[in-house]
Parts: sequence; C-alpha cells; structure tokens
Amino acid sequence: MAELEYRDTNELPAHLRAVFLDPNAQRWRVAALVIHRDRDTGRETGRVAFLRRADPGGGTEWEISVDELYETAEVEL
Repeated sequence: MAELEYRDTNELPAHLRAVFLDPNAQRWRVAALVIHRDRDTGRETGRVAFLRRADPGGGTEWEISVDELYETAEVEL
C-alpha cells in the first residue's frame, strides 16, 4: 500500500497554482495535491491533483493525475 503525502496549495510550485483550462475552456485550480510514495523505498510513484472550478460559484471538483493534467490542460495566461 502506498503512503500519501498531502501538500497545502500555498506550498505548491507556481506552475501548479495557475488556472488551467480544460478542452472545453472551463477554468480549474488545484485544490489539493496528493503524492503517492512506495512504503518500502519512499520513492514517489505518482501524483494526483484535485481540481476545483475557478469560476465564481463553481463547486465542482475533479481528480486527475498530474501527468494527465499537463498533457490535456492548458495554463491560462
């Protein structure tokens, strides 16, 4: 079983604090980041971002691997 490490969004690197646009042009922010680590070796095995709608009143949440986030979403400039 993996160990989980949670990061406060204020501690995230700037590129993860950006607003992301999905293919439908909906705006999302990273609400939480979970880092999966192998219990025996301590090596990182994956990262999952929990996203929340960045638009006012948008309470929808979405879970996505960080790799997939980089592949499918664009950073809003």
